Amino acid sequence: MRTKYLGIMVVLAVACIVSALPVSASLVATSFGFPVIVQNGTTTAFNQDTATATDLENVAISFPTSEEGTLDFGAVDLAFPSISQDVLQTQCVTHTDFAQTSEFAEFAYPFTSVGTTSLPGFGFGF
Repeated sequence: MRTKYLGIMVVLAVACIVSALPVSASLVATSFGFPVIVQNGTTTAFNQDTATATDLENVAISFPTSEEGTLDFGAVDLAFPSISQDVLQTQCVTHTDFAQTSEFAEFAYPFTSVGTTSLPGFGFGF
């Protein structure tokens, strides 16, 4: 019984000594904010294409003739004219286009700092 009484007295003495020690806390500033990221973008494009195609054709047809310039078909003499044709075709095509785009993006997120430690997203994760 005496050992039990002595044990209780030791525990009470240790509790009194521990509660008598000075206690301190180091408090730091806490700040909250919402940093905003802003992005602006503008694109301007001007395009012009030109294509030119040229086609030159020449056809000449000559029929065989006798010395007098006629074909001999027995009793009938026929003369066929020579045929000649020149063709020149040119095509020019121009295409022009213009485009302009504008983009705007904005993003904000909660940010907390406790002392010198930054904790983004309300302090959940880094």
